[in-house]
Amino acid sequence: MPLPPVPRLCALWLALCLMAAPALAAGRNDDPVDMGGLAAPAAAPPAPAPLVVHALNQGTASAYVLKVLKLALAKSGRPYVLKIDDHPLPTARVLRLLEQPDNGVVDVYWLPTAPALEAHFQPVRVPLDRGLMGYRLLAVGEAGQAKLQDGQPLALAQGTGWPEARLLRAAGQTVRETAGNPYADVADGAADAVPRSSLDIEPEVERAQAAGVPVTVARDVALFYRDFYLYFFVAKHNDRLADMLLDGLYEAYADGSFMALFRNDPQIQAAMAYTRQGRRVLALPNPDATAPTRALAASLTESLE
Repeated sequence: MPLPPVPRLCALWLALCLMAAPALAAGRNDDPVDMGGLAAPAAAPPAPAPLVVHALNQGTASAYVLKVLKLALAKSGRPYVLKIDDHPLPTARVLRLLEQPDNGVVDVYWLPTAPALEAHFQPVRVPLDRGLMGYRLLAVGEAGQAKLQDGQPLALAQGTGWPEARLLRAAGQTVRETAGNPYADVADGAADAVPRSSLDIEPEVERAQAAGVPVTVARDVALFYRDFYLYFFVAKHNDRLADMLLDGLYEAYADGSFMALFRNDPQIQAAMAYTRQGRRVLALPNPDATAPTRALAASLTESLE
């Protein structure tokens, strides 16, 4: 069979190449790996939405603790929106709301820790008060002060259900619980003194005096409850907020901002001043302290005994 002329062979070869070129190009464009050996960059995941945190302007040392709350959220490094409500609510109502997810009123609250609280809520185990809640001064009337000077035992007034009532009884103290105002029990002689934290006692005594109850802060003695701390509590399900608060508090400790806030806060300074006035301190164990609370690092607490 005679060979075709060379020009016809060239033309046939060129036509075949032109027919194959679109297919090769299409295959190259459809393959995401065939881009100079690099894959196309994946789209960045969307940033998490800010966590909305509701808090109440009430409770022990609220002005100070709200500063700590803001510091912890900021130091967590995660987006948030903090909404603070100034309308006070009974503590029992606050705790019922705190158990409900997304209640729109309160997502974090602070209380002296107790086993029941740690069972129903998630504690953030960094003492906001560094143990100051455990340093108790005695609001006394004249009769109570006289008994102290004579070394006589006192009857101590507590509100119904206060966690330290059991602690005091376990230490051999006489305790009277009342559903009313414990200061009224001192005024009418039903009790001799009201033990109150150094964070709370000054404004409470001032209010009692303004109401005609003649109480003062006892000069001779103070109590100290061991392992008795003020914690943030959040709902059991609220791991995101609990993690933010814990991470933020530890970061604030690491960079010194927590201790700067603690040392310079006027309310803390006033409370710490009481611990330096030379009172005899009676240290009482806390039989209800949980094992994790007992195991707190000493660097998170003050030496107040």
